[in-house]
Amino acid sequence: MKLKKEFIILGVIIMALAVYLYQRSGDQTRYKLPEVPALAASEITKIEITHGGQSVVLVRQDGRWVIDPPGVAAAPKSVQEMLEALSGLTLTALVAESHNYSLYELDDEHKIHVRAWQDGKLRRELDIGKTAPSFRHTFVRIAGDDRVYHARDNFRFRFTASPEDLRDKTVLSFKRPDITAVRITSDNAEATFTRDKGPDSAAPAAEAAGLWKGPGGAAVNGARLNALLAVLSDLTCEKFIPGRGKESFGRPVFSITLTGGQEYSLSIFAPSGASPGDHPAVSSASDSSFVLSEDQAKTIIKDLEDLLETGGKKEEKQ
Repeated sequence: MKLKKEFIILGVIIMALAVYLYQRSGDQTRYKLPEVPALAASEITKIEITHGGQSVVLVRQDGRWVIDPPGVAAAPKSVQEMLEALSGLTLTALVAESHNYSLYELDDEHKIHVRAWQDGKLRRELDIGKTAPSFRHTFVRIAGDDRVYHARDNFRFRFTASPEDLRDKTVLSFKRPDITAVRITSDNAEATFTRDKGPDSAAPAAEAAGLWKGPGGAAVNGARLNALLAVLSDLTCEKFIPGRGKESFGRPVFSITLTGGQEYSLSIFAPSGASPGDHPAVSSASDSSFVLSEDQAKTIIKDLEDLLETGGKKEEKQ
């Protein structure tokens, strides 16, 4: 009888424990994640990023993004990554209800505060913390909510660039098939190279449809000249030089002018500054002077003899 009573008591305890554990488990998932309103990337017209007491403002103007101020173009890829993170924001789990934000780098010292507008209306506002241990989530707080959440994807790094890093560093851009004349000045020598575009300038092979000719009809190493154009057609700089106008560098060591639908130019000057191999430069596509690395300069600066065929060789086609 005593043994039977003990079994009954043990059974009651087990049942009570099971109910307790079930209720506790249920309590952990009995919350509703905040609804994040839908927002398409194309609808965002302004982004403000504040981190460490400094703010960066990006504004969509005439189909492109600029850093405001000073109104210079922002790197399209960097902005696109931010737009994707903001439009795709998805909360996946509640992490903490305490205010110990430093654990998640959501305290004032470490958090990245981001706001996004659509035509003057604030549509997104959140604090971005560190990447979660899974590396597939980011700790965030939503405006008006003190709790910490997991947001899908690792995206903090997309909002950490400085204004200088966010700047579009493209300093020359054109379509190679459009170019029909190239004038190069290197040291004290100058030469002009011309090319007939061929009967069908819209064809993919239009760049190679006509032969390049040098001064007086001299044969040209077309492969080398086309390789130079390939480098220049999407040229980016290392950094910009603040406070120095185009006229302040003296005589260029290398200049090139490209003629097609419009005229493009690039001038490279002798190295100066802390990095002896870096060359100051200016171009028709940039309002600011800039720096090209030593490797970039070596690729661009050509001896005119290298572009001309010698010994009766035929021009190489590309």
